[in-house]
Amino acid sequence: MHSVYKLGLAAALCASSSMFFATDAHATDANHSGTICKNYNGGEALDIDYEPYGTRNINANSRYIICPIVRAPTSDNSAAVWVGGTHSNTSVTTTCTLYSYGFDPNTYRGSVSFTVSATSGDWERYLTLPSGQANYWDNLSLFCYIPGSAQSVITGIAVVQ
Repeated sequence: MHSVYKLGLAAALCASSSMFFATDAHATDANHSGTICKNYNGGEALDIDYEPYGTRNINANSRYIICPIVRAPTSDNSAAVWVGGTHSNTSVTTTCTLYSYGFDPNTYRGSVSFTVSATSGDWERYLTLPSGQANYWDNLSLFCYIPGSAQSVITGIAVVQ
């Protein structure tokens, strides 16, 4: 009986102390490894290679990859995404576009793109879709055209909310 009393007291203290650490409800940022990306064209599946740190194209020709963007939507119906990668030399180019489609995939909401060229080593780019272009139930995808011969790697995607 005495131990039940102590257990109840401990539970009450824990419950009451947790209210001091309560925070407002916010959407959670989501970090994705670049390995979340996959080949866009089915016939090119063997051209896309995965390293522990990201996705790359091992074919000699450039290839398209697509990366799902998992998010916890916010009330302002916008989206912000950081994309990270690396180039092995300055003669390659990577181009990516963030697309937003409605829950009904025939409803295009918006897109924004970037191109990275003349950069050797690590790079990061920030993409945003303004209010109304990434509604609560909308789906986001990152569509990238990456150079061949393992000269570029998509290393990470971070959704900022």
